[in-house]
Amino acid sequence: MPCSYDRNTYGFMDRASSSLGIFRTDSGITLSFGANTYFIDSGDPFHNIACKALEQEDYIPLYVEIAKREGVGPEFRNMLLDMIAQAKGESSDFEDLD
Repeated sequence: MPCSYDRNTYGFMDRASSSLGIFRTDSGITLSFGANTYFIDSGDPFHNIACKALEQEDYIPLYVEIAKREGVGPEFRNMLLDMIAQAKGESSDFEDLD
């Protein structure tokens, strides 16, 4: 399923909040974060999630994917889940997903 996010476009989040760069082509999505780049092929199952996240200007799934590719463990995941719950005004008591 193709993104409705324009092809051959790029975007950057506000420099005050991040250095995430995004470049979208027919082949997939390239994320640039710091000195590293990450390619999400259009055939990758995460591509659909990335497209929806970009349409909603929700960058959290992209950061989670970067963390996954970097091998960051459950502590990071739990911290993100806690931050999301706090932002929504919900409880941050999560069961361990490991």
